[in-house]
Amino acid sequence: MKARITLIFILWFVVNCGRTESAPVQTDVIFASIGNRSLKLEVANNPSSRAVGLMHRKEMGEDEGMLFVFPKAEYLSFWMKNTLIPLTVGYFGEDLRLLETHDMKPNQTTEVYNSLNPAKYALEVNQGWFAKNKIGKDAILILEKKISARD
Repeated sequence: MKARITLIFILWFVVNCGRTESAPVQTDVIFASIGNRSLKLEVANNPSSRAVGLMHRKEMGEDEGMLFVFPKAEYLSFWMKNTLIPLTVGYFGEDLRLLETHDMKPNQTTEVYNSLNPAKYALEVNQGWFAKNKIGKDAILILEKKISARD
């Protein structure tokens, strides 16, 4: 009996802990606008959804993205571990004003994309989206509803 329980535990461990891909994290979806563009955004506002982000996705719609919400403005750092699509991250202040953008290379862990100023929000979209839509520094992100960070 003890051997059977041990075998069941080992099988459970291999299936549940030995995964190389992250399980999808359930996220809320909201609509937003910036400049003259509307966006459909998944919201990553807790530690687990922020940690997984857009990992393992193979594509994303043209006007879609992920909004990362943090408890307070701080210097943020993003990387592209297990992220398969090229992205641009936009860092936003507490007032939802765009501070800066960084193009990020897919599926690598050697480069880190740091905000130059404290930011409370980070918006990941397909690479080049901000430039293509002529959305630059100081543009304001308008959310359909207020979003807060959760523990």
